[in-house]
Amino acid sequence: MKRICYLLMTFAFHVAGTAHETPQQVVTRYNNYKAICNGLGFKKVQCKDPKIDIIAFQSTLTKHLENLKAKETVVFDKVLLNEGNAYDKTSGVFTAPSDGIYSFTWTILTKHGKYFVSEIVQNGQKVAYNNSDGRGHDGWPMSTSHANIKMKKGDEVWIRTKDTSGYYAHGDDWCCFSGIKLSITTSK
Repeated sequence: MKRICYLLMTFAFHVAGTAHETPQQVVTRYNNYKAICNGLGFKKVQCKDPKIDIIAFQSTLTKHLENLKAKETVVFDKVLLNEGNAYDKTSGVFTAPSDGIYSFTWTILTKHGKYFVSEIVQNGQKVAYNNSDGRGHDGWPMSTSHANIKMKKGDEVWIRTKDTSGYYAHGDDWCCFSGIKLSITTSK
């Protein structure tokens, strides 16, 4: 169907260029073919809707964290991507620039004999947990958690230690926190 409309539009402009029509006649002919295409179900599609903003970030932890207090914010201080500038690398907080559903993932690496229990919170309320526990294990245990969160403009999300202390999280970009806006929600 798109090919038919494209051919009709191409034909209209080709004929207009060779038939010495006035500009008004060309516009009229274009509008007539456009009406035919619309009648066939062709819809005008824009490449980018100006009402849709791309919001995405990815950050990592550069320094090792040890003996954090309960409910202390984990600041992922190296930003690799921050489309929409919604993640603050100094506070570790993501602030929703618009209403929508956002998807977040965070990964924690600890070492043998240590552990790190964290949670993702929305406006201070727990949404999901992550437990990287190396006690009784050799090597470097890594744990990843995920949360999809419906947010309003101005809502905040961050990673913090759980009620227990976060004992050890390995830096050097092994721990990461990322998020992306999945959809737009409309108010009813």
